[in-house]
Amino acid sequence: MMAQTLRCITLKTSLYLGMLCLLMALLAIHASAQQQDTAQVTLVFSHRLPISSPTTISLDRNGNAYLLDPKQNLFKLDQYGQPALSYSPPSRGRITTVEAWNPMKLLLFYEDRQELVLLDRFLSSIAVSRLSDFNYTGNIRAATLTPDESFWLFNESDFTLSKMDSRYQKPVVETPLDLILDKARFDVRFVREYQNMVYLLDYNGGVYVFDNLGNYKKKLPFTGISYIGFSGNELYFVKDNQLHFFDLYQLQERIVELPSGKVYVSALASSDLLYLFTKDEAEVYRWSR
Repeated sequence: MMAQTLRCITLKTSLYLGMLCLLMALLAIHASAQQQDTAQVTLVFSHRLPISSPTTISLDRNGNAYLLDPKQNLFKLDQYGQPALSYSPPSRGRITTVEAWNPMKLLLFYEDRQELVLLDRFLSSIAVSRLSDFNYTGNIRAATLTPDESFWLFNESDFTLSKMDSRYQKPVVETPLDLILDKARFDVRFVREYQNMVYLLDYNGGVYVFDNLGNYKKKLPFTGISYIGFSGNELYFVKDNQLHFFDLYQLQERIVELPSGKVYVSALASSDLLYLFTKDEAEVYRWSR
């Protein structure tokens, strides 16, 4: 009886210490996320470009930007922020995602048609797939291309995050999100795989982080944002006319003050150029950081 009592006490103590350690870790992450440094950078305005969406944008690993003009034509911008290549869709639809990190193979996702289009580096179409071709049911709200040329899909019908293998045309990972997202308030805008982690942006809930096997890891407390980008070890976004950079490993945040007088929704940050997006135009700035 004494031995059993001691085992119970030991188990309870271990559980208490485990919960205490977890609480301290969460508090440390929150405290680190609140550490903000205002970065001093120089912005030199270059030019403006009309757009159709401030969130259907992307940046490849070479620093080239991609955006849609008011007629839903896709443009690739060169190192000076000038149009270099274009793609005119053969039929009109609502493109909600451009993913260009791998400049050799770009993804366009049509939410209204539930269609995935792949383009080569010259912006020529190389593959078109409807999700129904994969016998995949439900309504996909967000999609992205993975480094192994599969797709991450957020299905708002069955509330799952899935990895669709394009070779076998079936999901190889399915993560239920019922206990992660708030079903009453969710507003998923974006999904992206970066440095072997998957980032799911919920406008109301924050940025949910998964590993590349679909296992939920944590939530970053950044709400009220419509688009996130990545640069080196940092995640960045625009909020309240400030450009926030958050180090994914040091858990520290720095802020760049943006020009006043405009309402910026999103940004793309290359080494030499900063693109700031309002609802109907892109402003191109040269910068040093």
